[in-house]
Amino acid sequence: MTLTQKLLVSVGALSLAILLWRIDLGLVKLALSHVGWGMVFIVGQEIVAHGLNALGWRWAFSREDARAFSLAELVRLRVAGDAVNYLTPTATIGGEVVRTAMLSHARGADVRMISVIVAKATQTLAQALFITAGLALVATRWFGSEWFHWLLGAALAVGLAIAVVGTYMLKARGGVAAAWRRAFGARLMTFFRDHPGRVALSTLMFALGYAWGAFEAFWICRLLMLPVPILTAAAIEILSITVDGILFMIPAKIGTQEGGKVAVFVALGLPASLGFAFGVVRHVRELVWGGLGLLLYWAAVGGVRLPPGDTALGRTIHAAPHDG
Repeated sequence: MTLTQKLLVSVGALSLAILLWRIDLGLVKLALSHVGWGMVFIVGQEIVAHGLNALGWRWAFSREDARAFSLAELVRLRVAGDAVNYLTPTATIGGEVVRTAMLSHARGADVRMISVIVAKATQTLAQALFITAGLALVATRWFGSEWFHWLLGAALAVGLAIAVVGTYMLKARGGVAAAWRRAFGARLMTFFRDHPGRVALSTLMFALGYAWGAFEAFWICRLLMLPVPILTAAAIEILSITVDGILFMIPAKIGTQEGGKVAVFVALGLPASLGFAFGVVRHVRELVWGGLGLLLYWAAVGGVRLPPGDTALGRTIHAAPHDG
């Protein structure tokens, strides 16, 4: 972890401590007691989001190459890669290296790597589009409220964060980003030029994956005995993704998951304590899937062996630690 990342984790932990001190823990415990076995449903429904993201990755291959990889394999590697991104301070890069390394060698390293880079690009585009469209919807619904300017500021902050990350990945001279650009930059541009329909469908699948979060938000609120209309559930998810996009550098969303949900709930005029409870439920779901993803990674990593022709992929994997 870099010094900046350590400071961010410390700030997140401090924020969580302050929330625990100031929040009504009695109301939080009462709300969480209503969840019960509903937690199994919340954890289980996430497979739909993983499936949509896997479809987004599948469309990042050419038609011929996509047939070489099963959807089940792509789902498994999406879960494993997301776990690495979620639990480690790799700025969402480590998971992409893991996905590339674990993908079966039915196709060469260049095909596997390009698919991962294309999927990362379309997922980032889908996130930006979802946040922009979503904030426009939320701003329309809450137009004229004191939170309207907050929403616009959040949109600008997320847009700036995405631009900074994109600029870093394009200009970085060392590590994974540079290795990807040097080895596969030309072929990446060729894929975008030759397969615009597949790029569009990949973006759509990832956008639907983000939208699925509104379904989860709707049911978490109901389990917490806070029934909300679907538009409010969508607003919760849109603002949550906005906050997550700004604070993506903090591993496991330490302090930011609960604190972010409290801010979102207060912004929408909902009880702050239930926002904290909402954050706890979602944090549990994320940790369960994160743990499963790490198990999938550990079960497979011992068997990963790069064939002689995969030298570019090997250089990229060995460069990974320098990005953290």
